[in-house]
Amino acid sequence: MFKTILVGIDGTESSENVVGVAADLACHFDAALHVVCAVDAAYFLDEPDGARPTPVDETDYPAAAMERESADNLVRQTVLELRARAVDASGSVVPGEPVAMLLEAAHNLACDAIVLGHRHLSWLGRLTERSVCHELLEKSPIPVLVVPAKPASTSA
Repeated sequence: MFKTILVGIDGTESSENVVGVAADLACHFDAALHVVCAVDAAYFLDEPDGARPTPVDETDYPAAAMERESADNLVRQTVLELRARAVDASGSVVPGEPVAMLLEAAHNLACDAIVLGHRHLSWLGRLTERSVCHELLEKSPIPVLVVPAKPASTSA
Protein backbone atom coordinates (compact mmCIF):
# COMPACT_ATOMS: atom_id res chain seq x y z
CA MET A 1 0.00 0.00 0.00
CA PHE A 2 2.73 2.50 0.97
CA LYS A 3 6.08 2.56 -0.83
CA THR A 4 7.39 5.98 0.17
CA ILE A 5 6.34 7.85 3.31
CA LEU A 6 7.18 11.44 4.18
CA VAL A 7 7.57 12.40 7.83
CA GLY A 8 7.61 16.05 8.88
CA ILE A 9 9.61 16.94 11.98
CA ASP A 10 10.30 20.18 13.78
CA GLY A 11 12.43 19.25 16.77
CA THR A 12 9.64 19.52 19.33
CA GLU A 13 9.11 16.88 22.00
CA SER A 14 6.51 15.12 19.89
CA SER A 15 8.91 14.64 16.95
CA GLU A 16 10.37 11.51 18.55
CA ASN A 17 6.92 9.92 18.81
CA VAL A 18 6.08 10.98 15.24
CA VAL A 19 9.27 9.39 13.92
CA GLY A 20 8.57 6.22 15.91
CA VAL A 21 5.10 5.86 14.39
CA ALA A 22 6.44 6.62 10.90
CA ALA A 23 9.21 4.03 11.36
CA ASP A 24 6.70 1.39 12.46
CA LEU A 25 4.56 2.17 9.42
CA ALA A 26 7.59 2.02 7.10
CA CYS A 27 8.67 -1.33 8.57
CA HIS A 28 5.16 -2.76 8.29
CA PHE A 29 4.88 -1.85 4.60
CA ASP A 30 8.59 -2.20 3.77
CA ALA A 31 8.46 1.43 2.65
CA ALA A 32 11.15 4.09 2.31
CA LEU A 33 10.90 6.98 4.74
CA HIS A 34 11.92 10.54 3.88
CA VAL A 35 12.38 12.97 6.79
CA VAL A 36 11.67 16.66 6.11
CA CYS A 37 12.25 19.67 8.32
CA ALA A 38 10.91 22.97 6.97
CA VAL A 39 12.84 26.08 8.00
CA ASP A 40 11.57 29.64 7.71
CA ALA A 41 12.93 30.91 4.39
CA ALA A 42 14.27 34.03 6.13
CA TYR A 43 16.61 31.72 8.08
CA PHE A 44 17.75 29.68 5.08
CA LEU A 45 21.12 30.88 3.85
CA ASP A 46 21.57 28.47 0.93
CA GLU A 47 21.75 29.97 -2.52
CA PRO A 48 18.90 29.31 -4.99
CA ASP A 49 21.20 26.93 -6.92
CA GLY A 50 21.62 24.83 -3.77
CA ALA A 51 25.10 26.07 -2.89
CA ARG A 52 25.83 26.22 0.82
CA PRO A 53 26.28 29.62 2.49
CA THR A 54 29.71 31.19 2.69
CA PRO A 55 31.47 31.69 6.04
CA VAL A 56 30.74 35.43 5.66
CA ASP A 57 26.99 34.72 5.49
CA GLU A 58 27.22 32.57 8.60
CA THR A 59 29.14 35.30 10.44
CA ASP A 60 26.77 38.06 9.33
CA TYR A 61 23.64 36.05 10.10
CA PRO A 62 24.41 33.89 13.14
CA ALA A 63 20.75 33.21 14.00
CA ALA A 64 20.11 31.91 10.50
CA ALA A 65 23.27 29.80 10.60
CA MET A 66 22.26 28.30 13.96
CA GLU A 67 18.71 27.59 12.73
CA ARG A 68 20.02 25.82 9.65
CA GLU A 69 22.64 23.90 11.61
CA SER A 70 20.02 22.76 14.15
CA ALA A 71 17.70 21.59 11.37
CA ASP A 72 20.55 19.78 9.57
CA ASN A 73 21.59 18.05 12.79
CA LEU A 74 17.99 17.08 13.60
CA VAL A 75 17.42 15.52 10.18
CA ARG A 76 20.84 13.83 10.11
CA GLN A 77 20.37 12.32 13.59
CA THR A 78 16.83 11.19 12.79
CA VAL A 79 17.94 9.49 9.57
CA LEU A 80 20.79 7.72 11.41
CA GLU A 81 18.38 6.48 14.10
CA LEU A 82 15.96 5.22 11.46
CA ARG A 83 18.73 3.42 9.57
CA ALA A 84 19.80 1.80 12.85
CA ARG A 85 16.26 0.35 12.94
CA ALA A 86 16.80 -1.00 9.40
CA VAL A 87 14.50 1.61 7.84
CA ASP A 88 15.37 2.84 4.33
CA ALA A 89 15.64 6.50 5.34
CA SER A 90 16.72 9.77 3.76
CA GLY A 91 16.15 13.37 4.75
CA SER A 92 16.26 17.01 3.79
CA VAL A 93 15.91 20.51 5.17
CA VAL A 94 13.72 22.72 3.00
CA PRO A 95 13.13 26.48 3.11
CA GLY A 96 9.62 27.82 3.37
CA GLU A 97 6.18 27.50 4.86
CA PRO A 98 5.70 23.99 6.30
CA VAL A 99 2.47 23.00 4.54
CA ALA A 100 3.65 24.08 1.09
CA MET A 101 7.06 22.47 1.59
CA LEU A 102 5.64 19.17 2.88
CA LEU A 103 3.21 18.98 -0.04
CA GLU A 104 5.94 19.84 -2.54
CA ALA A 105 8.36 17.29 -1.07
CA ALA A 106 5.64 14.62 -1.01
CA HIS A 107 4.86 15.32 -4.66
CA ASN A 108 8.51 15.43 -5.78
CA LEU A 109 9.31 12.17 -3.99
CA ALA A 110 6.09 10.44 -5.12
CA CYS A 111 5.13 9.76 -1.51
CA ASP A 112 2.08 7.67 -0.69
CA ALA A 113 1.48 9.18 2.77
CA ILE A 114 2.56 11.97 5.11
CA VAL A 115 3.10 11.51 8.85
CA LEU A 116 3.36 14.49 11.19
CA GLY A 117 2.70 15.53 14.75
CA HIS A 118 -0.08 17.53 16.27
CA ARG A 119 0.32 20.22 18.87
CA HIS A 120 -2.68 20.88 21.02
CA LEU A 121 -3.59 24.56 20.92
CA SER A 122 -5.78 26.39 23.39
CA TRP A 123 -9.06 27.78 22.10
CA LEU A 124 -7.36 31.17 21.70
CA GLY A 125 -4.41 29.56 19.93
CA ARG A 126 -6.78 27.88 17.48
CA LEU A 127 -8.27 31.29 16.68
CA THR A 128 -4.96 33.10 16.22
CA GLU A 129 -2.57 30.45 14.87
CA ARG A 130 -3.01 28.31 11.84
CA SER A 131 -2.70 24.58 12.27
CA VAL A 132 -0.23 22.87 9.96
CA CYS A 133 -2.11 19.58 10.45
CA HIS A 134 -5.49 21.06 9.66
CA GLU A 135 -4.23 22.84 6.55
CA LEU A 136 -2.36 19.75 5.36
CA LEU A 137 -5.46 17.60 5.84
CA GLU A 138 -7.41 20.10 3.74
CA LYS A 139 -4.87 20.31 0.90
CA SER A 140 -3.15 16.94 0.68
CA PRO A 141 -4.08 14.60 -2.17
CA ILE A 142 -2.52 11.67 -0.27
CA PRO A 143 -3.31 10.20 3.17
CA VAL A 144 -2.08 12.15 6.20
CA LEU A 145 -1.46 10.41 9.51
CA VAL A 146 -1.53 12.81 12.46
CA VAL A 147 0.27 11.54 15.56
CA PRO A 148 -0.85 12.90 18.95
CA ALA A 149 1.68 14.87 20.99
CA LYS A 150 1.77 12.19 23.68
CA PRO A 151 1.22 8.49 23.22
CA ALA A 152 -2.26 7.44 24.29
CA SER A 153 -2.24 5.72 27.65
CA THR A 154 -3.61 2.24 27.80
CA SER A 155 -6.13 1.35 30.46
CA ALA A 156 -6.70 -2.17 31.66
